[in-house]
Amino acid sequence: MKLLVQLVGVGLIVLSLLDIYLTVLFPRLGSSVLSLQLGKGMWWLFRLIARIMPFKDERVLTHSGPILMIATVVVWLGLLLYGFALIVWTELGWSIQSSDGQTKTDFISALYYSGFSLTTLGTGDLTPETDFQRLLMILEAALGFSVFTLTITYLLSVYSAITRRHTFALSLYHRSAATADAAEMLARLGASGELSGIRQDISNMARDLIDLLESQHSYPALLYFRFRQCYYALPRVLLLAMDTATLIKSALNTKKYRSVTHSTAVEELWGGGLQLLVELSSLFLPKNRLKNNDSLEQTWRKRYYHAVERMKAEGIETADDFEAGVSLYISLRRQWNPYVVALARYTAYDWDEIAPHES
Repeated sequence: MKLLVQLVGVGLIVLSLLDIYLTVLFPRLGSSVLSLQLGKGMWWLFRLIARIMPFKDERVLTHSGPILMIATVVVWLGLLLYGFALIVWTELGWSIQSSDGQTKTDFISALYYSGFSLTTLGTGDLTPETDFQRLLMILEAALGFSVFTLTITYLLSVYSAITRRHTFALSLYHRSAATADAAEMLARLGASGELSGIRQDISNMARDLIDLLESQHSYPALLYFRFRQCYYALPRVLLLAMDTATLIKSALNTKKYRSVTHSTAVEELWGGGLQLLVELSSLFLPKNRLKNNDSLEQTWRKRYYHAVERMKAEGIETADDFEAGVSLYISLRRQWNPYVVALARYTAYDWDEIAPHES
C-alpha cells in the first residue's frame, strides 16, 4: 500500500512536469498533455455560463483567457504539491519528525510539509531525518523555484503575443477604414490606380500573419482570449487576410499588375492564413461544421461585384473577364470560408460581427 501511494505521487509529479515541458519549453500546437484539454473544457464552461446568464451576457467570455492562465498554473502546482505529499505521507513520524513533540501523520500534515518545501519557505516544524528525505526536500524546492520562474516567463510571453495580435488586428481595422472590408482596404492601398507600393504593404501583412501563426503554434491558449470589441476577433483578422489575398488573385488585372498578383508576398499571405486556419480547425473545431453552404455562392458573387466596383472607383484596373474572375473568387473562397465561419462560431461571434459588410 505504501509503495502504491508513493507511485501515484510520482505519477502526478511526472504528469505535471511533462505538461510544463510541453507547454512552456517545447511549445507546439497540440503537444500539451493537460493544458489543451483544460482550455477546451474551461471554454465550454464559460460559453455555457454566458448562455444561461440573463440576456445571454457575453461579457463573461472576456475573462476566459486570464482565468485559464490562473487555472493552468494552479493545476501544475497542485499536481506537484499533491504528488510530493503522497510520497512523504507514509514517511511522517519516521523519516520526517516534528520538532515540537508528537508528529501528526494525517494527509494535511503531508500537504503542509510539501507546501513548505515547494514554495522554498523551509521545513517549518517538520524536519527530514534521513538523507533521502533531505534530498527529496531539496529536489521539491528546486522544482518549485523552477516552476515559478517558468510560469512567469510563460505568462509574459502569452501576453506579449496577445499585444502583437491586437496590434495586427487594429492595423487591419484602420486600414479598411473601420469597415472590416478587404475591398475597401485594397482600394485605399491602390488609390488612383497606383499599386507600385502595395507589395510592401502586403508583405508587412504577411509578416504579421506569420508571426500570428507562430504565436498560436507556441501558445494555443491565445485562442481563448476573446474580447468584446469585434475588431480584435481572430476570425475577423483571418477573414481580412484571406479575402485580401483572394481578391488580389481574382479581381486585379493580371496583365497590368502581374508583379503583385504573382508576388511572393501574396503567396505568403495566402499560405500563412490557410495554414493557420487548417491547423486551428484540426485541433479545436468540430469537423461537422466545416461545410460550405451552396446558397452562399450568390452572396459571394455580389460581394465580388461590389469589390470590383469599389476598386474601379479608385482607378484600379480589374480582371478583363468578369465571369472568369468571379468563378475564381468563389473557387478560392470555398477553400477557406468554412474554416473562418466555424472559427467564428467556436469563439462565440456572430457572422454579422465578423463580416458586417456581407450582412
